[in-house]
Amino acid sequence: MRKLLVSLILLVASTAAHAADIDVVRQNFIEYYAATNADATAPRMRSALGELEHATRTYTAAGYLLSDGSWSDIDYVKAPDGNWGPWDHSRRLIVMAKAYKTPGQAFYRDPRLLAQIDAALAYTKRFYGPTIIPTGNWWFWTIGIPIDLGPTLVLMRGEINQQTYDDLVLAINLRILNSPTGRGLVGPTPTGQNLVWSAFTHLCLALLKDDSAMLTAVRDAMTIVAKPGAGTAEGVKPDSSFHQHGAQLYTGGYGGQFANDVARYALLARGTSYALPASSMVSFVNYLADGVAWSLYGNYFDVSVVGREVARSSTSGYNGLAALLQGSTFDSIRAKEIRAAAAKMLETWQGTMPTELAAITTQIERARYPAAWPTGHRHYYASDYTIHRRNGWFASIKMFSKRTKSGENTNDENVRGSRQSDGRMYLSLTGNELFGRNVIPSLDWTRLPGITVEQRPNAADATYGYGTRALAGGTTNGQNGVSAMELAPLGAQLTAKKAWFFFDDSIAFLTSSITSPSSYRVETVVNQWPLLNASSQVAQSGDWAQLENIGYWFPSGTASLKTYRDTRSGTWAALGGSSDNTEHAKPIVTMLFDHGATPTNASAEYVIVPNISASAMKSWAAARPLSIVANTNVASAVRDNRTGAFGIAFWTSGSIEGIQSDAAALLFLEGDTRNAVLSAADPTSGASGSFKVTLPGTWYTTDVVSTVGPRSTTLTIPRAGGQTTKVKLQRIFKRRAA
Repeated sequence: MRKLLVSLILLVASTAAHAADIDVVRQNFIEYYAATNADATAPRMRSALGELEHATRTYTAAGYLLSDGSWSDIDYVKAPDGNWGPWDHSRRLIVMAKAYKTPGQAFYRDPRLLAQIDAALAYTKRFYGPTIIPTGNWWFWTIGIPIDLGPTLVLMRGEINQQTYDDLVLAINLRILNSPTGRGLVGPTPTGQNLVWSAFTHLCLALLKDDSAMLTAVRDAMTIVAKPGAGTAEGVKPDSSFHQHGAQLYTGGYGGQFANDVARYALLARGTSYALPASSMVSFVNYLADGVAWSLYGNYFDVSVVGREVARSSTSGYNGLAALLQGSTFDSIRAKEIRAAAAKMLETWQGTMPTELAAITTQIERARYPAAWPTGHRHYYASDYTIHRRNGWFASIKMFSKRTKSGENTNDENVRGSRQSDGRMYLSLTGNELFGRNVIPSLDWTRLPGITVEQRPNAADATYGYGTRALAGGTTNGQNGVSAMELAPLGAQLTAKKAWFFFDDSIAFLTSSITSPSSYRVETVVNQWPLLNASSQVAQSGDWAQLENIGYWFPSGTASLKTYRDTRSGTWAALGGSSDNTEHAKPIVTMLFDHGATPTNASAEYVIVPNISASAMKSWAAARPLSIVANTNVASAVRDNRTGAFGIAFWTSGSIEGIQSDAAALLFLEGDTRNAVLSAADPTSGASGSFKVTLPGTWYTTDVVSTVGPRSTTLTIPRAGGQTTKVKLQRIFKRRAA
């Protein structure tokens, strides 16, 4: 009896604690969205408050917001498809609710605004009420509308018509049901970012219904989704990239929104029993530091990580910034790096910032955290994606294989992006060469930088899917590395082998075995550069060139090199997903190797040196700091003559300068005759087994199994799913007889 009594007391105490915690989460929620206690005089806050006031004034203008609570420009009859007018209704409502609750601007607790919010919420029942049957695109019913309507109701609870409140809470509940991990009334079982959205809508519903059990389920869902998923699972991957809609790289699209939302949840649930547990928090901040921060440069995400959002003029790094800002408030093992990246991005960010983020930004800027982007080299083995960063520039390579999808065309977006994973290079010095200037519609999408391509009429279309070749991968020592892929573009007959060698100041691009039986001309695109200054000219002499602080070296000559300078134009509508038919014209310089029609085993070799003047590039090329050691169907290899660092991409078993591999392998060897480090990876991402690398000389290591012979050492390298194995080597010197 006593044990039963104790159990009952503990149960009551636990229930009371959860009840108290749900009130804390609610208070955190309201204070977050209302920017409570923020310094309204700080520059960022003044700007954000002004924008909030301006937006609210616009949304509530006479003749625009009608007396019945509807907006004059919204089509409330059309069924949801790729877009839905009533979504704007709910998105405007959350802005108005924030204005009503946020001090420091004219609409704070304004009675007229309250009446307008009440009317607009009442009108919401006409298209989203409990009796409305969902039609069309499921997303708007279970995610789109609830994700804005839920916060609005949390903020306005107790101040609006109670019947309207009850009806809309019921309407949300009927659509999203009771479990954040289960299917809603319509739509699929949520995964990845859809699961995070589902958790957020259920968080709001839990606060609206005072349902501590539902909030516990939200916490449990967020606990799982914040951790990396192996295999085909969508969401964060073990290498800190992000997948959505299958094995598709989306760190800056869905993955950016994911980071923003998980960071927000961590803030809202802080200090309660609903907070993320330590293990999930560690996983999440690792994703922030190694995935999100690495994929950002300037004000934008790398074009290769935004998926179909490349076709949207609004695409930016906003979600990344929001995630970094919110993540900067946590004391974590990666706090220093997250705060440094947030502070660096704030140096250039002049875009829209809501009041809740402006409040956090003010705190960060006053803390004066050291500002710095990440530097070094990372290969994301789960996504066939490589990043190389240095102070003053950013570069990446996007590949695909049997394990990954090349992209997608959803809701008619991204209808010309089929070549984006064919070894596409993204190079940026400032962060805004492609973005914010309406450059993307004017690009020649058949000549994306870095690709080798058949110039067929449908070269740039909406053909997407998994690759047909297994070989695509990379290895890295953290600062430099090698990446490679066997190219077999979807919708083409072309095949080629492409390898990239990353050094401290440059990237060597080697393509070999270029073969195509078709009659279409084949090109390897060195760069397609939208000029920042229309009067900029290419400086070129002999085997080098330079344009707008980017140097180019052609160690094998320029016989088939062509340079085009033209003004190209295009529209956002032509890329799909937009009705904007405005022509945008930009001056563009394109450099490419022309391999002609039906090439057989053709090749191309060039080096890009970012952030360099013309005079410095002339000297760089004259010094010939890199040596192209091999570029064949067996191996591609480059040596840095200054440091001795040696990169090799073995396409099959073979030997280069005494270094052997018994299988396809990527190697980066550095060091001297006494101590060396080998970074090695399986480019086919084998899940099990190993391959063998033999090095000249006798070496000692404890990092892998090794066999030392009279004149060589054989290392057994685990395939490890494509991850890099780093082997520290110490030379064994034989003692001479006395």
